[in-house]
Amino acid sequence: MTAIRTTPLHSDYVVQVHAFIPDLLDDAAAIAELKAQWQRTPVMVFRRQSLDEHELVRFTAHFGTCETTVRKDIQSPYHPEIIYFSTLKYHDGRFVGGFAGGEDVDWHSDQTFQVRPATGAILYGTEVPRDGGDIYWSNQYGAWDLLPDDVRALIDGRTGVYRYAKRYAMLNTAELKDKEKANALLSLPDARHPVVLTHPRTGRKALYADQTTLVEIEGLTPEQNARVLPILFAAGGDPALVYRHKVHNGDVMMWDNGCVLHRRDQMYLTQPRLMKRTTFRVPAAEHCLPHA
Repeated sequence: MTAIRTTPLHSDYVVQVHAFIPDLLDDAAAIAELKAQWQRTPVMVFRRQSLDEHELVRFTAHFGTCETTVRKDIQSPYHPEIIYFSTLKYHDGRFVGGFAGGEDVDWHSDQTFQVRPATGAILYGTEVPRDGGDIYWSNQYGAWDLLPDDVRALIDGRTGVYRYAKRYAMLNTAELKDKEKANALLSLPDARHPVVLTHPRTGRKALYADQTTLVEIEGLTPEQNARVLPILFAAGGDPALVYRHKVHNGDVMMWDNGCVLHRRDQMYLTQPRLMKRTTFRVPAAEHCLPHA
């Protein structure tokens, strides 16, 4: 197969991949090329795709071990590896999936409150609204580079404490308000991850400071935490590092949670939306992970 063509969308970390995913599923050389590309550019966008759920799961599995969510209320009834984000409703009034409307929780990385967060995520837009819901990514390699030298010296090698309760307080009213599910997540023990991750292949360092869950950095005094955390959060969302993507029907977006943050614009329940997402884990030898 000839080399897969890509077009940069923002600096060196976001590209559009000019390929039709079903054509790649049985092409080992093409998949190897995409995996190498993903290490260089942690956000990849495939436009105008037409995938069934089996193909979405197969494509995800080429990159790592697919995760099955514990959230049965937002899970696909056909493939447990897929969750739905939607404004659509079943006949009985239940939403088809979760996170249906309102504001996002601002810049975040998925599952940082868990002991072993998933590394990669793939989001497929099957029904995309005309207005609202634009998705943003922010380059955390760049965030590390923006930090003052004294802050980098202070945090490198240290461990952060990440807590779900902080994120829960930011959730919109269409999110997780079921008491049983909320209590299960709120009872999770704090997760501890390095606040700086190093890519094992490239040696590049990325800031890992999710403002929706990071509550403190171990070894720093309360005064140091109060000074440093706002600096980390500001660097993480610095406008120079941000790519804004206007999502269209058929867009497949893939990103690395270890070295980018993401968020979305406000969603309106009056506009139809159905997004399908998979998450997956990769070996520590291949990507910068917050765990061994």
